[in-house]
Amino acid sequence: MARTKWLISLLLPLWLLVAPAWATADADAADPTATSGAKSAAESTAAQEFNLSQLQQQLAAHALVKGDFTQVRHMAMFNQPLSSSGQFVLSRELGLWWQQIQPFPVSLILTQDTLSQQFGDDSPQLMSAEENPMVFYFSHLFLSLFQGDTQKLQQQFEVSLSGTASHWQLLLTPKHPPLTQVFASIALSGGADLDTLVLSELRGDSTEIHFQHQSHPSELTQDERSVFAL
Repeated sequence: MARTKWLISLLLPLWLLVAPAWATADADAADPTATSGAKSAAESTAAQEFNLSQLQQQLAAHALVKGDFTQVRHMAMFNQPLSSSGQFVLSRELGLWWQQIQPFPVSLILTQDTLSQQFGDDSPQLMSAEENPMVFYFSHLFLSLFQGDTQKLQQQFEVSLSGTASHWQLLLTPKHPPLTQVFASIALSGGADLDTLVLSELRGDSTEIHFQHQSHPSELTQDERSVFAL
């Protein structure tokens, strides 16, 4: 049971994965002392113009995201953080495939109504939405961010967006149970892609996830598609 709960805690951040932000113009190559005022004004204007509506368009821009992740879990009961790393495939059509490689192999597959988890060469364990509705409550809520459903997020969180399309920060503060019973806040930051996600829990534990090497292919490979055929 403890291992299952830990694995589920690994899943939660992934559904905050976002698509690339808009590219921004290159900085002025002139003398910085002569352009700093204009640059600051431009950045200020860009920050004012970048809002949740635009972020929603960015979040829904791609139906498929692949990449690598590294995760660090800070827990009060341990002197050293727990680290893990691996790869993920996130498909708006089919779901999430989360492959932990280190410190030991785990494969987690989430579809609309089924969760499969497999440790190494063990047989996969299946969980349905009917069997554990709370797990799927969290999964569908977080998946809504990837789908660009900021309206749903605003129903559950106080939302604060700052920065520009090339360097933005999104802070989510839970408003209702059960989220208020688990998280103090959820913070995202990124540029062209989501770079870092931090989940801060009420009990003082926290999880940091860093995403690298994201890509947005037009379709899944045949092998990847077969993974979701649970």
